[in-house]
Amino acid sequence: MPTTSGPRTSSQRKKKTSKKPSGLDASQKRRFQARLLKWYEKHGRDLPWRKTSDPYHILVSEVMLQQTQVDRVIPKYHEFLERYPSFEELADAPVSDVKKTWYPLGYNIRPERLHSIACETMERYGGQLPSDEDELLSFKGIGRYTAGAIRSFAFNEDAPILDTNVIRVLHRVFVAKGDPKTQKARLWQLSEVLIPSGKGYDFNQAIMDFGATCCTARNPSCRQCPMKSFCKTYPFESKPQRTKVQHEGR
Repeated sequence: MPTTSGPRTSSQRKKKTSKKPSGLDASQKRRFQARLLKWYEKHGRDLPWRKTSDPYHILVSEVMLQQTQVDRVIPKYHEFLERYPSFEELADAPVSDVKKTWYPLGYNIRPERLHSIACETMERYGGQLPSDEDELLSFKGIGRYTAGAIRSFAFNEDAPILDTNVIRVLHRVFVAKGDPKTQKARLWQLSEVLIPSGKGYDFNQAIMDFGATCCTARNPSCRQCPMKSFCKTYPFESKPQRTKVQHEGR
């Protein structure tokens, strides 16, 4: 799988202040990093938004991937960027037209938020999406995950991410006990400290792919899993689903 590299930004050079999460030792950390990146070299998916570092393109892909499967997003991603190739074109378009172009992805608050972000980017930043975390979080529609994804995939920073797939992988491998939904702070901390220095792009893409295709919600490929020798839930046994499972993206 091709990798993306580039100069490190000032935010990458800042000393991390996170404390080491309990239960994670240096040996576990190194094994997880090495095995995940090796797995990604062989099994990483070839996705169009991995062939660009344009912040606008990354933002569009991330918003589209919210609760929508990759195979549905790919054709709409190309169509949307052909119609609105930059923040300027998107900001100038009527919201009603943007929503029509978005159809049939659903969850229709997303095109409205994307349009709003485009307008704000033009007004406040001259059409250049900022890389600073606090500035990204000031946009309505950009949360902590999306800010981390933009910093990581567009600006090549070692920024943590935590989506549904990452939560599942980290909780199964390193935590095992309790409800992951109530352990977000610990999982965010794990996501941050596990990133190998200077490899945030590949590591974050790798862990999302790993959760989407190997450590899946149901029927994960435990026997082929490179983490099985130290995974705290190996072998994972799926429990009967009593409620409707929320549709996952990626």
